[in-house]
Amino acid sequence: MLLDNETPAATTCSETVCARDRGESEARFTIGQVIGRTASRFPNQPAIVSSAFEPLTYSGLERQLNAFRRRLRLAGFDCNARIGVLMPNGPEAALAIVAVACCTTAVPLDPRLSQPEIEQRLDMLNLSALVVLQGSAPEARQAAARRTLAIIEAAPVGQGQLGLEIAVQVSASPAIDAEPEPHSPAFILQTSGTTAQPKLIPFSHDNMLAAAERLQAWFGLTSRDRCLSVSPPYYSHGLKVTVFTPLLTGGSIAIPANSAIVALDEWFDVLRPTWYSAGPTLHATVLDKAQSLENARAAHTLRFAMSGGAPLPRTVQDGLQHALGVPVLEHYGSSEAAQIAANQLPPGPNRQGTCGRPWPDTVVVVGEDGHLLAAGEHGEIWIRGPTVTSGYLDAPELNQAAFTKGWFRTGDIGSLDEDGFLSLHGRLSELINRGGEKISPAEIEAALLRHSAIAEAAAFAISHPRLGEDVAVAIVPHRGARPTAAELRLFLQRELASFKIPRRILTLDHLPKGVTGKVQRRHLRELADRRRGHQAPMPAPVANGPLNLEAELLTLWRRLLKNEVVTVDDDFFASGGDSLLAMEMLIEVERLVGYPVPETIMFGAETIRQFAARVSAPTDIWATPFFQPHAPGTRSPLYFFNGDLVSGHASVRRLVELLGPDYPIISINPHGLHGEPIPISIEAMAADRLPFILARQARGPFLLGGKCNGAMVAFEVARQLVAAGHTVDLVTMVDPPTVSARPMPRAILGLLMPLVSPYLLRWTFEQMVRLERYLKLPANGQTASAKVEIPAPLWDAHSIAMARYCPAPLEIPVAFYAADHDGRAWRHLSSQLELVQVPGGHPGCLLIGAELLVDHLRRRFEKLASGASAT
Repeated sequence: MLLDNETPAATTCSETVCARDRGESEARFTIGQVIGRTASRFPNQPAIVSSAFEPLTYSGLERQLNAFRRRLRLAGFDCNARIGVLMPNGPEAALAIVAVACCTTAVPLDPRLSQPEIEQRLDMLNLSALVVLQGSAPEARQAAARRTLAIIEAAPVGQGQLGLEIAVQVSASPAIDAEPEPHSPAFILQTSGTTAQPKLIPFSHDNMLAAAERLQAWFGLTSRDRCLSVSPPYYSHGLKVTVFTPLLTGGSIAIPANSAIVALDEWFDVLRPTWYSAGPTLHATVLDKAQSLENARAAHTLRFAMSGGAPLPRTVQDGLQHALGVPVLEHYGSSEAAQIAANQLPPGPNRQGTCGRPWPDTVVVVGEDGHLLAAGEHGEIWIRGPTVTSGYLDAPELNQAAFTKGWFRTGDIGSLDEDGFLSLHGRLSELINRGGEKISPAEIEAALLRHSAIAEAAAFAISHPRLGEDVAVAIVPHRGARPTAAELRLFLQRELASFKIPRRILTLDHLPKGVTGKVQRRHLRELADRRRGHQAPMPAPVANGPLNLEAELLTLWRRLLKNEVVTVDDDFFASGGDSLLAMEMLIEVERLVGYPVPETIMFGAETIRQFAARVSAPTDIWATPFFQPHAPGTRSPLYFFNGDLVSGHASVRRLVELLGPDYPIISINPHGLHGEPIPISIEAMAADRLPFILARQARGPFLLGGKCNGAMVAFEVARQLVAAGHTVDLVTMVDPPTVSARPMPRAILGLLMPLVSPYLLRWTFEQMVRLERYLKLPANGQTASAKVEIPAPLWDAHSIAMARYCPAPLEIPVAFYAADHDGRAWRHLSSQLELVQVPGGHPGCLLIGAELLVDHLRRRFEKLASGASAT
């Protein structure tokens, strides 16, 4: 099969050639059997490696697979059951999907799906059960309960070990423990298509084994190889290429603690991968990071990198190959067939600018009449072979159109040159490829048409300098309606995942259509380009003095954004900027002006004209305790005690970006950050900040929140407001320690408080916090957070205040966003607690977990605005 050698060090490409090519097609296996073979031969070889856990060996992986299988069979789920897996991206998600796929049919689900999207998936997938992390995914649980769908709780084993313990009700009729058939689906993927309804793609054990054999042959994969898995496992590429292929070729998977943070020291040095595969957007980010290293070539163990999903810009490919000193090889694949063609490692066939050579006798290019085209001619790519799915589920009409005479019609336009290298030239479908995220225009249109003001809508792609494409939409309102772009984006936040929200919204009298009535999206793109103002580059302002800041900024922004038509009144982020470029720009500005420029200066200063005015302002506006990034609106603001003893207001930038101006937030710094006196208790801190809040809002209802120590201050402010007769609608607590909410630790600290010094009390409190983190079964796969350098006097004062805090119960709605701390203990203080697990660990939950947090928080705000209960 895939491993034909008895020693992992000796496996070679020629020795692991596909069994089908050796006349061994009768010997058919399942994914679980192949992993089991490796476990029996090399039990101590690492299978899954992560910086957050000890390596999981093949014997450990087999134990996990067997435990999953045993529990699922006892619960009555046989090998034909469809089991959804809805977990945040990370090692546990990959482990759960593999475990389910080995004994039933796994259905990976994107954890970023909105509530309507979850409802849609559950309606169409006909699942038998849904796997979720313990205490997470409340919306999915509610949707499952309405359909009487079984919930399988997956609890991480903790203590630095990668593993899951699942809890599911035992059935009165356990399932027979039979091995899945090799031709049966191992997993089912969902992909956007030309309709708003996703296509369901079953991928069998046979399909996956053939796909892994193909990659093994192309790239000479051996058991020495380790794949850096940074692509989400609920997508085809991430699951097939970077999860199953390494395991099925006897190698290992390296999964960062958080794939959303491109940390090359962790990715390449700590995890020591030999290859990785990703889309062009991630490759561009890796290049940016690698170029900042003095000797990037010496800092990794890679032997090659793969790129797919969209064309890789030549500059990125050349730059990455030069920076890392390894080949960067483009390939071509599809959800329906895995990898179809690939450039191979030298001296194998390799031609830059192409997708490489297809597997023999599996690809043709045909014209509109279905006849083969000559070399160099453009036509539709048709494919066949053992990696191609048997057909879409529950879609006979789609299958009839997509499968012809044993060939699958990809919908992609390509050509084969005289040497057999495949090139892509576009796609027949209208999918929007936003940095590798494939977005269906029809899905966005269907969501917009649910808005009462919209008569017609058409979504389309616009160019983006870093993502490749971004989402735009043209709307035709009903007569008399005048919906604003902000209003529509707010509406779509409840209907779609955030990456599908259009960046540009055009309002038209009518949509351009052809004679058949089909919307001409090309004309919409041209119209959007004209409105964007593709005029000749505007000359930079003439310097008038030693430093013309606007002129210098204009030159800098044009260079960073790679856009020579940016003007002083263009928005940095709307022009293609992102958080990575923003940080690079701020560093350059600091060098320019000669003094520190905090990240928060970007709040409300997204154009050069605004930014220059803020940099030149004589007042230190970002050092004030209260900071409001947007002008006051009609909604009550969220007073958020950021708790950040290092960067203050900057820590909430991601929240501000995601909430937008329609959901005002006022960031409140902790005491002492800029030298002000630090009160001795949480109660005193709250009392000191309370007048500032009442000066801005004289009466309730109030919305309060905070992170860590700031969450405690927010809870205490709420108590003082309620005591004064005000109404508090919600307190948002982001991962504070829960020692103060647990009866036993409260009692111990209460007894110690009059007997010991404040520093010994603080030491005891901190040990309890460490124990709390150690004992918690983390839902996000994080272990204890890395230490952040905080000035000792500042940390001591706040830590002592937290140790002294014994809050009284308060019956108000509380949303507890748990990362490293188990928020369930806070139910001792408020019965109206809602617990939400967020990824990123304690230091990253306002960055990595911000999208999930904000999506949930926005729904809470909407319920309050509609008059419904916050809980």
